[in-house]
Amino acid sequence: MNCAPRRLVPGRSAFNGNIMSSQTLDRASSFDHLVPFRWPSAWSDPALLRWFAASPINCLLFESLNAARPVVGAARAAGLTALEWSSLKAAPLEQVEWDSAASQTAITGLVWPRIKISKGESDVDAGPTGAPWIDSNSWVARLAAVRAPSRPVWLGFELAKDDPTPDLATYNIAIADSAASGARWMMALDEGLRKGLPVGNADAVKTWRGILATLAFFEKRRQWAAWERWGSIGILSSFAGKDEFMGQELLNLAARRNLLYRVLDRAHPASQKFEGLPAVLYVDSELPSAELKAKLGAFARSGGMLIVPHALAAQFPGEASVATQVAGYEVKSLGRGSVAAATRDWDDPFFLAADVHNLVKRRNDPVALFNARSLWEHYSVAPEGRGALLQFVAFTSRPTESVSVAPAKAWRSAAMHTIGPDAPAILEPAKVEGRVEFHLPPFSWYTAVEFRS
Repeated sequence: MNCAPRRLVPGRSAFNGNIMSSQTLDRASSFDHLVPFRWPSAWSDPALLRWFAASPINCLLFESLNAARPVVGAARAAGLTALEWSSLKAAPLEQVEWDSAASQTAITGLVWPRIKISKGESDVDAGPTGAPWIDSNSWVARLAAVRAPSRPVWLGFELAKDDPTPDLATYNIAIADSAASGARWMMALDEGLRKGLPVGNADAVKTWRGILATLAFFEKRRQWAAWERWGSIGILSSFAGKDEFMGQELLNLAARRNLLYRVLDRAHPASQKFEGLPAVLYVDSELPSAELKAKLGAFARSGGMLIVPHALAAQFPGEASVATQVAGYEVKSLGRGSVAAATRDWDDPFFLAADVHNLVKRRNDPVALFNARSLWEHYSVAPEGRGALLQFVAFTSRPTESVSVAPAKAWRSAAMHTIGPDAPAILEPAKVEGRVEFHLPPFSWYTAVEFRS
């Protein structure tokens, strides 16, 4: 059986059929539409470009353009963008130059998204609650999008040498974890695919075609990446210096608890949008600027809950005491809202995330979940509030069953998108204990529920 895809047509993108010319396209716009792939250094035959025919991948990353000159020339003739790795200025998160003139934010040194396996054991690692510990890069992508909002975010990660051989689900989860956060993975193949694809190995070809189908699914719905991330709380921090660990790990662990949030960066005033949020958590012990302090106070007085660390309790004294069942916090009214001040220093971001969710109360979540313990949740709102998107990433290939969602808003319709079918499945509402729920059919590693008004 001939496993090779059809031939690339020079000058044309096989994925969308549009003529491509990197010289005539606006640089920022073209980078926003690039789907990157790290070209294996051992692939020296231009004929291997056949695997990218009818593919969403349109950008090849080479260690050296000169060393791969025959492939680079053929790729560009076929309408693909070829970039040298050094031109990306890729760096670990703490070394990224946010104010650079780069056309994309390329972040390296990240984890492969998955349920974490104990080294040398078959058992999964677990967190403080006993739930499986999940590695995800979603918080990195969201923080990067706030710090450099005009640039697409590219994430770099690879499997370690002693990791198990990845299957299609492993790749699909890695793609979905990036895409659901609005980012793209700079895809790097494992040794099996690097060796299997050039010789047309049937298993390698099957996995590759599955990967391309997943990429195509997300690229056809790329508009979702521009929808505004939303939740019940804004997490405000510098996420750097002495606040780096607490701030960044809080983003990670809040997502793990399915506490939906908006990233608010102290260094980027444009990100500090409080409107519509039930609560804002000021993470840092450093006193905010006079302008930001006034803004936080106004937020509470207008009806929101402001949560502050023990070191800043005196800066936001509040008015009358309010009863709370959350230990370690003193809650006081402030205008039409309230201030919750910690009575002790925060030292564990996991328990801080739990405290915050209890203070804000789950009734303020934009959507309630049932039987979704091991799912990563992403919630975003369409322009002008015309719709909302609830994405789930499951970090296992086993079917996820009996998941129900109850949105806080009464939407006109709900549709479920999964990889494979051309059209989404329409979900019928069910009335359960006075609330409207949507019961999701079984799915594997990813699904998205789109609500429309």
